[in-house]
Amino acid sequence: MSTATEHAGGPRRLHVSLVAADRKVWTGAAEMVIARTTEGDTGILPGHQPILSILQPSVVIIRGTEQGLLEAVVSGGFVSVAGNDVSVLAESVLLPDEISAADARDLLASARAVEHNPASDKMELEEAAANIRFAEAQLRVLGSPAAQH
Repeated sequence: MSTATEHAGGPRRLHVSLVAADRKVWTGAAEMVIARTTEGDTGILPGHQPILSILQPSVVIIRGTEQGLLEAVVSGGFVSVAGNDVSVLAESVLLPDEISAADARDLLASARAVEHNPASDKMELEEAAANIRFAEAQLRVLGSPAAQH
């Protein structure tokens, strides 16, 4: 007998696509996706209501893949859920082995310099805030203490 969490003889899964502007980063089946949107952290399980949300620069966590846990850092973008299809679309997506701690620290330092510059305008400050979140997410995935203030 099939339960609400099963179909076709097996557990229901999400079909997840992780896409950057220049490449398809990863696609596969998963049990859950956690993404930080402008409304806060969103956990997506099979059967989730349809959504289209704006992503914050952050870590997207994909649980229950064939490889286990997958973490990816996104620069922002969108997450879309339709049925059991989840699409994460971002300008930039970095997997842990693509992250350079030195580059992330440099981005963090330059963004904080803009943030603390009294001559920075609103657009520069917004870009700096996004770069700080993106750099901190990269360092968090690497387990670097430099992600803390």
